Amino acid sequence: MLDALGLDAADQAVYRGLIDGPGASADELAARVRLAPRQIGRSLRVLESAGLVSRKPGPREVYLAAAPDIALEALILEKEAELSRARATARQYAESYQRALGSRHPTELVEIVVGRDAVAQRSDQLQRGARREVRVFDRPPYVHDPSVPNDVELEALARGVAYRAVYDRASLEMDGWWQGHYEPISAAGEQSRVMSGVPMKMVVADDRLAIVPLRITHSVIESCAIVHPSELLDALSALFETLWRLGMPLPPAGQDIVPAEHAPTPFEAQLVALLTAGLGDEAISRQVGLSHRTLQRRVRELMTRLGAQTRFQAGLQAAFLGWVSPPAESSGQKEARP
Repeated sequence: MLDALGLDAADQAVYRGLIDGPGASADELAARVRLAPRQIGRSLRVLESAGLVSRKPGPREVYLAAAPDIALEALILEKEAELSRARATARQYAESYQRALGSRHPTELVEIVVGRDAVAQRSDQLQRGARREVRVFDRPPYVHDPSVPNDVELEALARGVAYRAVYDRASLEMDGWWQGHYEPISAAGEQSRVMSGVPMKMVVADDRLAIVPLRITHSVIESCAIVHPSELLDALSALFETLWRLGMPLPPAGQDIVPAEHAPTPFEAQLVALLTAGLGDEAISRQVGLSHRTLQRRVRELMTRLGAQTRFQAGLQAAFLGWVSPPAESSGQKEARP
């Protein structure tokens, strides 16, 4: 846990050994933490230079641990000061970089990245570097398991970065996508919409950079284009906003969108969302884990509750009750319903 302070596992074990048993010699520590004497000596030098260990005067060389609440806090404050200086330097570099963009040759505005590892690294960097918002086009094929959430996105959402994603309907048909990917990512704060014919995979971060795969073979992204601020980036941003307005909103996981007395059950909300997304019964059966016959029975029960004779009527009634948001509405723009 103290790796961030420059202490490896051996250093931490020695320090903990001195905390548990104050006033130990190097030989006693070696027996206590089961490390070689040479390793004990190295760790003691590291801890002593960090102010975490001191020597007790006397004929026998005995080491004492400094109070953790004081010594470790001093190291943490020092590390925070280093990070603040590094952040200030990074801002200076970013300002210089942005100034240089204006004089870039057009051929430098689109960067081609080749190689699976290089593409993955740049994609992670782009998302981790976002400060305000990340916009995503998502569609098969997938490099990673589509039934699990993106850890990089979860980290970004946790630090306050907004995410909006437009999914191709084919994504929703992937086994386990709804419960394994959508529900955790939606609960973390992603706003999601779905439509047919999402033209490509794409990630846009803060209107500063976009990444677009160029070649995907056997679920491996072999190359991508990094688009820097330019007319092309503006066009990609405009394309996202256009398809975002046209997409069908997916309901936020675990959030009621209508008064409780009229709200659907969690299963009904999931079923309505999948139906309005245009999925067929077979694809819905895979997502909810029901047999085709059981699914048809649950659909009939839903229609009965909504007082509908056909699925079309059920869809209209679900919209009237507020179970489905119109495509032009976003979560922050909904007007109060009567």
